[in-house]
Amino acid sequence: MPSGIAVSSKAAEDMFAKLREMQREASGSMGAGGQPGAVGGAGLMDGASGSSSTGMSFMQQLQAGVAEVNQAQKTADKMGTEVASGKTGNLHETMLAISTAELQFNLMVQVRNRALEAYQEVMRMQV
Repeated sequence: MPSGIAVSSKAAEDMFAKLREMQREASGSMGAGGQPGAVGGAGLMDGASGSSSTGMSFMQQLQAGVAEVNQAQKTADKMGTEVASGKTGNLHETMLAISTAELQFNLMVQVRNRALEAYQEVMRMQV
């Protein structure tokens, strides 16, 4: 199960890289004060490479991430129901599945918050 968390973390890193790339394109190559990658002094961009090694578009990565979180939630719910009904006694794996689903959901919420902050920052830019 921990490998699912690593995949989600990689997907989140790719999403943040795409967000930085989108910000860079929106603001041009030079930001406020002539600093490469700076956006109004907000420090949202760290100058990291914005390339994606997966070849997926940003929207496809978001959809894949949401589908993965949804699947983890369904699996955890099913395993919890099985433990509660007495069909299985594997409490350890059930708790791992629930914890994984919770962590993936929290990551998804943080990605959404960062994407919203990036969008709001772009909308505040003067053209």
